[in-house]
Amino acid sequence: MIYIGENKKGYSMVKKDSLTIDSSVFFGRGIFETILVLNNGVFLKEHLERLKDGCLNLNIPFNINEEELREFIKNEKIRNKALKITLTEKNIIYSTRDIPYGIADYNRGFSIKLSEVRRNSTSKLTYLKSTCYIENIMEKEKAKDEGFDEVIFLNERGELTEGATSNIYFIKNNKICTPKVSCGLLDGIIRGWIKNNFQVEEGCYNIEDLRNSEGIFISNSLLGIMRVSQFEEEFFGEKDLIEEIKSKYESSIISF
Repeated sequence: MIYIGENKKGYSMVKKDSLTIDSSVFFGRGIFETILVLNNGVFLKEHLERLKDGCLNLNIPFNINEEELREFIKNEKIRNKALKITLTEKNIIYSTRDIPYGIADYNRGFSIKLSEVRRNSTSKLTYLKSTCYIENIMEKEKAKDEGFDEVIFLNERGELTEGATSNIYFIKNNKICTPKVSCGLLDGIIRGWIKNNFQVEEGCYNIEDLRNSEGIFISNSLLGIMRVSQFEEEFFGEKDLIEEIKSKYESSIISF
């Protein structure tokens, strides 16, 4: 379902499939967030804060009120769905879809591969969840065509950054390690939750750190915590620490 409103104070959302043409169409000037909705939006406040920061960076009006959005979710009976909020110069767009991951995915774990494309750690867009997303989409589609679930990017210095739609972590000496934001990645909402609940080492890592690790997992707002069972030709078994993180995360979102 798609709801569209004019990006101004006092906006109202209407179910329709047309929008006002603006610089998002011609130049990709837009910001979005994808939010897991159970009974209400999971980490909704954090998503809206990041959405607002993105709008400030791209000079896009921000007119969303948290309480009004919660009321909208309630009134439209949005439950157990993915809610995507997109803001452009003239449009506010809410769209919903089914959550794409099931128990079978978590049981088998995800397979990942390395992209030949490099992240630009000096680009402002690298750190924003902008609608200039086609490179991520194309690289992930290519990986899926090759039988993988996700694709991982290095930056221009050969350092680990992130997945097309996820943050990445690995276990070394039973310690959680993840690339620091300045390597060129989006500071994910679930990444923030992990840092707040576990001791995490942030650093600059290379591909061998990943290959030689004791375990790998990825995260995003819809996926939650997903262990990686295969990195290209290498296979990884289950890891107690990853299961502990996943279990604690799932318990923490029950209240939403």
